[in-house]
Amino acid sequence: MAMRQFLSPAQRVGYTLSIIFILLLVLGFAATIPYIWESKSLWYKTGIDKTLLQLGKVCGLFAAVLFFLQIILAQRLSFLDRIFGLDRIYNLHRLNGFLILGLAVLHASLVVLPEGLDNLPIGWKFWPEMLGAALVVMLAFFIVTAYFRRKILAYHLWRKAHRPIGYLLLIILTIHIFNVSDSFEGGVPLIALWALIVLVLLITIVAKIYTAKTTIKRIPVQSRRIVGDDIVSLRLSTPSGFNYAPGQFAFLQLHGHNISPEIHPFTIASAPGGPGADDSNLEFFIKRCGDWTNNIETDENLQASLQAPFGLFSYGARPLPPMLIFIGGGIGITPLLSMLRQLRTEKQSVPLMLIWSLAHKRDMFLGEELNDLREQLPNLQTHIFYTREEGGSRIDRERLGILLQDVPLESHFYLCGPEQMMSRIRHDLQQLKFTSKTIFFEQFSL
Repeated sequence: MAMRQFLSPAQRVGYTLSIIFILLLVLGFAATIPYIWESKSLWYKTGIDKTLLQLGKVCGLFAAVLFFLQIILAQRLSFLDRIFGLDRIYNLHRLNGFLILGLAVLHASLVVLPEGLDNLPIGWKFWPEMLGAALVVMLAFFIVTAYFRRKILAYHLWRKAHRPIGYLLLIILTIHIFNVSDSFEGGVPLIALWALIVLVLLITIVAKIYTAKTTIKRIPVQSRRIVGDDIVSLRLSTPSGFNYAPGQFAFLQLHGHNISPEIHPFTIASAPGGPGADDSNLEFFIKRCGDWTNNIETDENLQASLQAPFGLFSYGARPLPPMLIFIGGGIGITPLLSMLRQLRTEKQSVPLMLIWSLAHKRDMFLGEELNDLREQLPNLQTHIFYTREEGGSRIDRERLGILLQDVPLESHFYLCGPEQMMSRIRHDLQQLKFTSKTIFFEQFSL
C-alpha cells in the first residue's frame, strides 16, 4: 500500500493565502453595496442615522457571506482538508457560527437604531424585516444549542437535525435578502447574489456526489477483541487501492443487527506500511462509552462503510525534524501509535520519544506492542504516567523539563488526548522555550 502524499507546507500556505484573498474580495465587494447601490431606505437618511444604517447593512451582508461560507465548511471537502485539516475546518465552522451571530445581532441593532423603538417595522407589509428578526432569533438558538449539544443531545440525534436546519436557515436568509432591500432588485448586486447562491449550491451537490462515490461500503469486519478494560480493537480488510498516512482519521459507519448506522470519526491506528509490512488490515481502537460502542462487541455480523482519509496530524505532512516527540492521553495514543508503527517499517534514524498518560495500570492495552516497538526502534524512548495509581503523577511542566532537557528546540511535538490536557501541555512546552510552530495537535471533537 502506498502512503498518502501531503501537500508541502509551502503549497498549503499558498492555497491558504489565495483563499483568504478571495474571501476578502467577496467581503470587500459586499461592503460597497450599501454605498454604491443605495436602497430607498437610505435616500431619506442623513448624518449619523445614514452612517449607522449603512454600517448595519454592511454587517448584515458580511453575516450573509459568512453563512454561505459556513455551508461550504460543512461539506468535508477533500481539497480543504488537504490545506487545513478537517479538524481545523470544523473548529473554524464553530467559530464562524458565533461570528455570524454577532454580525447578525449587530446588523439588527444598527438598522433599528436610526428608526427608534417607536418605529419598529412590525406588520404584514414589513414581513421581510420581521422574517429577518425571526432569523436572528432562530440563528441564536441554533448556534447556542450546537455549542452545548454534548450536554443536552446525543450526537446522532443532533447530527440528523443540524444540517437540514442549517440549509433551512440559509433559504430563509436568501428570501430575506431578496425582499428586504431593493439594492438586489437588479444590476450587479443581483448578479453577484445569484452567482454566490449557484456557486455554493454546485459545491454542495458536487461534494455530496463525491462523498457518495468515494465512501467505501460494506467492508467485512475481520476481527474485534477487547483490549485493556474498555477498549475494542476493530480490524477491517483494507480496501483495494486505499491510501492513507499515519495519524489520519476516518468516518466509520457500522452495519449490523444491533448497532445503529450513525457515522463516527475514528483514527486509523494501523500503518500504511512499506516493503514487507502487513498492510492487509485497517485497525481502529474504540473506547467503550455508550450503547453504540458496547454493541460493537455483541453484534455477530458487522460490516463497515468508510469515508477517509482526513487530517494533517502526521509527521508525513512536514519535513522530518531533529527529533519526534509523541505525547498522548488515554485513547489519544491511536494516531501516535499509527505513526510509530509506520516509522518502524521505514526504519527511520530520527530520535523518537513517546510520553503516554493513563489513569490506571489496567488501562494499558499496548504493553506487548510497546516492548516490540522498543526492540525494533532502538532510537525510541518511552515514558508512561499513571495519574490515579498510588504514587502516580501527571505530565506537568517540571517532569517535561526533565524529560526534554536534551531535546533540540526544532523538534516536533505531536499531542493527542483530552482537550484540557493538550492545552496545558502546549502551554508548558512553550514555557520550556519550544515554539508553537513545532507543536501539532488533533483538534477534532464532536
